[in-house]
Amino acid sequence: TFTAQLNAQSFDVKSDVSALQKIEDMGGLELVMPGAFAEMGDCDSAEFAGRTVVEFPLTGVSITLPTGLAGDFNAMTFSEQIPGPTLRVTQGDVVKMTLTVPDGEATPHGNDMHASQVTAVPTFGAVQPGTSKTYCYIAEVPGVYKYHCSGVNVAAMDQHVLQGMYGIAIVDPIDGYSKLMVEKTAVNANGDTVRDRQFYSGDALEFQLQYNQLYLTDGNYDQSKMFGHQHTLTVVNGQALGYVPNEIHNLLNNGDVNKNIFVLQPWNSMDLKQYQSQLMFTPTGVHNRIFVENQGNEPVFFHIV
Repeated sequence: TFTAQLNAQSFDVKSDVSALQKIEDMGGLELVMPGAFAEMGDCDSAEFAGRTVVEFPLTGVSITLPTGLAGDFNAMTFSEQIPGPTLRVTQGDVVKMTLTVPDGEATPHGNDMHASQVTAVPTFGAVQPGTSKTYCYIAEVPGVYKYHCSGVNVAAMDQHVLQGMYGIAIVDPIDGYSKLMVEKTAVNANGDTVRDRQFYSGDALEFQLQYNQLYLTDGNYDQSKMFGHQHTLTVVNGQALGYVPNEIHNLLNNGDVNKNIFVLQPWNSMDLKQYQSQLMFTPTGVHNRIFVENQGNEPVFFHIV
C-alpha cells in the first residue's frame, strides 16, 4: 500500500501483488542509467581508436596538513595535495584514469568523475589498499566538472570529500574558446556617442578557484558540524584567507612589508612560501577566464568587483 499525490489530492493505492515478492523473484533491484549512458569504463572500447588518450594517474592517500588557523588536520588527498591535480583535456579525448591506494591506507578510496558519461557501478567502485584500478571514458561535453572520492562501496563519502579528496576536470571545446566581445561607447567625428564593440581573442589569462569548507574537531572531520553548517574554515584552493595580501605582495607593491598585513593570517613572513596567498593579478585590457568550482557543502556567491 502506498499513497500517491496528484493535484494536491491524496489517493490510497492498494496492490494485490506483493512488491517485495516480485523484487525477490527478480533477484533484487539494480538501478542503472539509460542504455545510451550505461557504458562501463572499459579501456578496450573500439570507440577509442584514433583518439588522443590522456593518462591521469592519482594516488589516494591520507596525510597531515596545516590549516594555518586551526592547527593541523588529518586530510585525505589525491596525490598528497588539496585540491587534487587538475585534469585538462580537449573535447573528444579519452581519459585514462588510474587510482592507486597504497598499502597501509586505513580505508579504500574511489574516483567519481563528473566529466564522464559512464555508469558509476562498477566503474567508480572502491579501490582497496595495496591495489590500483583504471577506467576510461570519452570527454564528450566541454565544461568544468568535479571529480571526487566515490561513494560506490566507500563508506562516509562526505568525510573523504570534505577532508580533501576533490579536484576539477576541465574539458576544452574542440573548436577552442569563442572570442570575447566587450561593448563600450565612443564619440565619433560628428560628436555623436556611438556603440563601440571591441573583440578579444579566445586566448585568455586563466584562473582556477575551488571552494570548500573544513569541519574539524581536534584535527579530524566532524560530521555533526557539517550537518549543523558549522564550518571551521572556508578554503579557496585548499587554503584559508587565500585572497589576503601578505609580506611579499606588500614588498612588490609599495616596498613596505609591514603595511596592510592582515592580523588573522599567521604566515605573513616570506620565509613561509608554502603558506603564501595567491592574489589574482591581471593587466587591464586582457581577456580573463576563471574556472570556478564549488566543492563544498555551502553555497558560494562568487563575484568580481
